[in-house]
Amino acid sequence: MKKGLLHQLIQIIMDSIQKLGGNVQPLELERIAVMVHQVMFHKSRLFHNMEHVFSFLDSPDPIVALAALFHDLVYLQVDAGLPTPLTDLLKPYIRIEGTRVVFLPPAVESREFRLCCSLFGRDPYTNPPAPGGLNEFLSGFAFCELFKEKLSTLHLASVLLCIEATIPFRGVDSEGRSVGEVLEARARFAFPEVPFPTIQHMVHRAIGFANRDVQDFSNPDTGAFLSNTWKLLPETNYALRERGAYSIREYRIALYNMLKFFRSLEPERIFHSYRGEPSETEMKNLQETGRMNLALSIQYLRAKLLAVSILEALALLSGGEAPMALFMGDLHATATDSVCLIRFLPDIPFPPWLQEEHPVVRLLRDGRLEESSFDLRNSPFALWLYKRLRPEEWGRLANGMELFFKGEISPVDFLMLFPDSSKPQLKGPLAEILKASIRMVPTRSGSLQAFLEEGFHST
Repeated sequence: MKKGLLHQLIQIIMDSIQKLGGNVQPLELERIAVMVHQVMFHKSRLFHNMEHVFSFLDSPDPIVALAALFHDLVYLQVDAGLPTPLTDLLKPYIRIEGTRVVFLPPAVESREFRLCCSLFGRDPYTNPPAPGGLNEFLSGFAFCELFKEKLSTLHLASVLLCIEATIPFRGVDSEGRSVGEVLEARARFAFPEVPFPTIQHMVHRAIGFANRDVQDFSNPDTGAFLSNTWKLLPETNYALRERGAYSIREYRIALYNMLKFFRSLEPERIFHSYRGEPSETEMKNLQETGRMNLALSIQYLRAKLLAVSILEALALLSGGEAPMALFMGDLHATATDSVCLIRFLPDIPFPPWLQEEHPVVRLLRDGRLEESSFDLRNSPFALWLYKRLRPEEWGRLANGMELFFKGEISPVDFLMLFPDSSKPQLKGPLAEILKASIRMVPTRSGSLQAFLEEGFHST
């Protein structure tokens, strides 16, 4: 008989503590497990939740198990501060003001706090602390507060190294040291009496744990990679938690921020190696798969954003900002008689310049691997644009949309990038989109009809 998640948590913590020779009273163990369970089921957690935690738990290593349970315990931006159980735990040491953290005087007096500062490379007297890696630091400190005097200091440090290593997307430091080399130096300084092979094992474990945390980037199926990535969007964009009630602009901002993030990400900063693990060949394969996923995801996001940008421009010109559902139809409308934009657009065969089995085309047509709480799996309007526009037209509009997003060109100037957009009695793809929008949005049909008959004119 399969246990529920809370009972599994209790069992995992109990087994890990026993393997490490620690001691936790049953009711105290229950309290810890309930706290983790409550935090991971916080309403904001859509990716950094129990499913993510349990993806690590195929290892018999108790240090890995504990690091998995606690490495994402604090996520200030997602939870809009600290959930109540963590507030009660950490209030003697820190004050949270939204996402701003202030260390209180008792923190510096705490041996566990100083251990965290040592292994995370933080100055305990710096206030407010630097934001980079702060979630991981506070997660580690919360873990230490829960398990101090229950585990040895070296076991606490082993878990802390794993949590620190999950601070993502770092390259070499100012001295040219890799993440693993930095962790090695900090651990040797904190534990000068510990034999080097033990330190080396601790760091190897931490680097392996960190690589596991970003393993989605090594998935050869970009659809699966994007499915998990899509779960991050409503975590950091509160409006998208409202399912079909978010606006076109809110949806666009979320996708555009993800596009900018992917563009900024260097594949060499995703995965780490320490003293030959993973090997040079393995690292090369990981980086190449990460590079492929980034490239395909960037193109996929640009395709989706182009579709959104056209609707945003039409909304602004016809009456102002609008819900996405007003122009696109209800989310997950699958019935053949459902009112949605794509049903009012003409069917387009695949043109000779478009490969039907290109990975991005397949993603737009068939969708990401999993359903999303706020978005369709597939992207029929974005695919329609791919098929309807010639490559040079698509490229011109895709470049123009970013100028539109930045406010460097007006909605009219953006739409005038469509061919023949200034002529009366519009024809072509923009006319087809306008006709479909007139049928979708009868409250704005007058303005949209005027554009269809008169064309667009630069202001």
